[in-house]
Amino acid sequence: MIIPDEKGCMALLEKFNTPEHIVLHSRKVWDVARIVAEGLMRNDHSLHMELLRASCLLHDIAKYPCIVDRKGFHDVVGGEMLVEEGLPEVARIVNQHVILRDEGGEVVREEHVLFYADKRVVHDRLVTLEERFEYLANTYGKTQFLLERLGEMREKTFKLEERIFGLLDFDPADLADLIVTPETS
Repeated sequence: MIIPDEKGCMALLEKFNTPEHIVLHSRKVWDVARIVAEGLMRNDHSLHMELLRASCLLHDIAKYPCIVDRKGFHDVVGGEMLVEEGLPEVARIVNQHVILRDEGGEVVREEHVLFYADKRVVHDRLVTLEERFEYLANTYGKTQFLLERLGEMREKTFKLEERIFGLLDFDPADLADLIVTPETS
């Protein structure tokens, strides 16, 4: 299994002309995912941290190309791009960061952690799920159909949050205090 390190992820983002604001978002998603994953691992849940880090850092690799070309869904296109780069394991997870296709029963895997962490970050700011879904509705909820889809995603995300934090020794509200970034350390 080939998994790029952080430097390799940054090189791929640069290769695909990823704007800085998307890189900052991806780094914040990794900050959130890392805290959640470390908590899960403290409680005897196995996760592949290098795979999770690469998936978080690369999850929006296709966002800018999809906006510029005005075609495709950035999760699916991103997965395709990563397969072409020889990273099928990362692609499988990236492909699920918008719509979690494999809910996995009771097991919490890397795709669940990325999906959840992405829903906790607006731009490069940690937010609650309520704030994130309000942002999504205001930004993407242009039709009744899209609002209904967002409602379904909201419900699934809150259930996932409950499942994840039922396994952790801290609460969702504690994330802000647990994330240490270079600016605050």
